[in-house]
Amino acid sequence: MGIFPVPGPDHFLFYEKSCNPLFNFIKLMKKVILSMVLLACVSLGVMAQSKSNIKAEEFDKAIRQKGIQLLDVRRPAEYEESHINGATLANWEDKAAFEAHARHLDKTKPVYVYCRSGKRSSDAADFLAGQGFKNVVNLEGGILGWKEEGKAVETGSAAHSASASKH
Repeated sequence: MGIFPVPGPDHFLFYEKSCNPLFNFIKLMKKVILSMVLLACVSLGVMAQSKSNIKAEEFDKAIRQKGIQLLDVRRPAEYEESHINGATLANWEDKAAFEAHARHLDKTKPVYVYCRSGKRSSDAADFLAGQGFKNVVNLEGGILGWKEEGKAVETGSAAHSASASKH
């Protein structure tokens, strides 16, 4: 609050800022404009990167498309036991190795991730979305849900490198 002069016909009148309707209107408009700018920034940020969770049937159809990137974010022993055909091993629990794999991925192409049950891959998907990947998709229920739906898996230790993904 403060007092400011307003010119009158013969002299200056003094008003408290909080009593002046024009001052209150300007103050309100500043808040409205700031809120609109903040909302626009948040909206653009959400639109710029997205993460979604989908079930095995939809995931299976999606990973058959050209140009996708498929990551198995489990440990190497889990990958060796069984994995989805064409998946690249990118162990989420080894953060340095995972981040190195992520640097080799194309941020403009869809990234499909899965783990055992969906928890690690959800965290990995959040990380990737936060790094600016435009479309990150997590397999709900992980490879356990995948197998429950009767979807095919491969076995073996021939883990694909992140930079040489089939997709």
